[in-house]
Amino acid sequence: MSTLADVHRAVARLSGAALAIAALTTVAGAAPAGAVVSWKFAEDAVSLGMEGVSPHVERVGTTDRVWRAGTAAGTAVSVCTDAGACTAETFTTGGGGPVSDFTMAQAPSGMRAYFVLVSPSAGTKAVYSAACATAECLAIGAATLASSGMQVSTNAKAWGVPDAVRLPDGRIRIYIVESPADGACPEKVASYISSDGIAFTKESGWRLEGGYVDTEVLRAKDGEWVMITANGPGCGGLQRLFVSTSNDGLTWATPVALTSSDTGRMDPTGYETSAGSNVFRIYYASCSSNPCPNESYAVKRGTLSVAPTAGEVGVTSKGGKTTITCVKGKITRKVSGTAPKCPKGYTKK
Repeated sequence: MSTLADVHRAVARLSGAALAIAALTTVAGAAPAGAVVSWKFAEDAVSLGMEGVSPHVERVGTTDRVWRAGTAAGTAVSVCTDAGACTAETFTTGGGGPVSDFTMAQAPSGMRAYFVLVSPSAGTKAVYSAACATAECLAIGAATLASSGMQVSTNAKAWGVPDAVRLPDGRIRIYIVESPADGACPEKVASYISSDGIAFTKESGWRLEGGYVDTEVLRAKDGEWVMITANGPGCGGLQRLFVSTSNDGLTWATPVALTSSDTGRMDPTGYETSAGSNVFRIYYASCSSNPCPNESYAVKRGTLSVAPTAGEVGVTSKGGKTTITCVKGKITRKVSGTAPKCPKGYTKK
């Protein structure tokens, strides 16, 4: 979150052991669904030497560029090799003060950055966007408020960490954590939509409920969405990483745990290493205890993949009248509904 103590309650050191999860997930909402997916998450054997929270990664050639919050300047940037050697870069804003919770997406007018900006004089914090002033987005222009709905008091807790995603139709959606009520696990994930990537309108309903935070959409394809997320610090125990799938980016399956509670992990970001590979490089924040001493969070790296034994990948409807089997290479998906169709790239078996 934009206020680190609000949501980033870290935990212990990652063990490095891989954890495979196989589960039947269900989708909350009007259209219940389920899928059997076997996932594997493992920590990469690298030492990045980076501190901060809310990292955002972009693959650039043969390197990863990682933005993260929590520094005196607000947001720091480093470029990292596959071997885990990271070199600091300079990041400048268009004024208005330090920014945090950086993310970016290709809007119709060009690449834009999305971030949280605090206004001490107004007593507010909000999600803004700005055009990237360089090809690498190491500098951004003047900030524009994304939506009055994404503006809250600086005292608001369990809020923020926007994730901007370009949809298959070219629109931009921002997923963001909101807490409409106090209590245990108050966090819900809302979404806002925009045709130009500048002015956003809130979409009805919640994308996730039950205390999930810090979402990152790893794949946004028609009928084939993948998200990584974490549970909130107020849900009891140490924060963990979870994975979810969706057919449309609006109705998501109940997240399935990727990591155990031996240590805390939050603020995941990542990308698919190659299209359709089902292998994702993940960066996330971690800490040796909860609460984190001096908020000294470390950024770590891991790999999320579909386990080799997985037979079905994706979301399949439950309670539909017809079920079909769709195949793409070695991946098999079963899709059910009143008029099921195979996702793009799949053929009906």
